[in-house]
Amino acid sequence: MNPSLIFKIANAITVFAWLVLIFSPNQVRVIRLLRVFVSGLLLGGVYVISIIIGNGQTEGNFSSLESVRLLFANDYFLLAGWIHYLAFDMFIGTWETEDAIKEKINRWILVPILALTFYFGPAGWLLYLILRFMNRKLAKKGNTT
Repeated sequence: MNPSLIFKIANAITVFAWLVLIFSPNQVRVIRLLRVFVSGLLLGGVYVISIIIGNGQTEGNFSSLESVRLLFANDYFLLAGWIHYLAFDMFIGTWETEDAIKEKINRWILVPILALTFYFGPAGWLLYLILRFMNRKLAKKGNTT
């Protein structure tokens, strides 16, 4: 299969998975399915296959920025890099959602953070950690008064 087509399919599946994560009424059950099947098996599988197909077809490596640029000149390694982002951002999004349930954070407050995690993974993760910290401080303050 052509890497551009795999890219489009992976993006479509991932967007659908994020919408399910955000709008599902039974998030606990959905979280596990998305984490294991979409992030783990599906995207993880596409990642591994892309690496295997692209192996030996490029001169790049991970020793310098210039070498990474050479590595990603190969469409299969570029695809693997993108799939890597999709898989880990989905994993973090499911963790944020699961943790927000435990921390009693309103799921609708979480929606913009999940969108940020989807588009800019580490920025969404950072914002979630700040929200979590503030939520804990407020809960602690509420328990002492």
